[in-house]
Amino acid sequence: MSKRTLRTLRAFLWIAALVLCCFSAAMLVEANRPGAGGDQRLVGDPAVTGSIAQMRWCGAAPWCR
Repeated sequence: MSKRTLRTLRAFLWIAALVLCCFSAAMLVEANRPGAGGDQRLVGDPAVTGSIAQMRWCGAAPWCR
């Protein structure tokens, strides 16, 4: 392969990694938004109501409460 081809391939990989990181960050922000519709879907589900408490994404960390 020529140097130009390798440089183009490397640039493409950097752009793909940047897009993936931005997409992941956007999904994390959306998932942690208060009042999201995801919690309301589970209200009537017998598998999650009652004995299983809802947890935030940070889990049982003391700073999460």
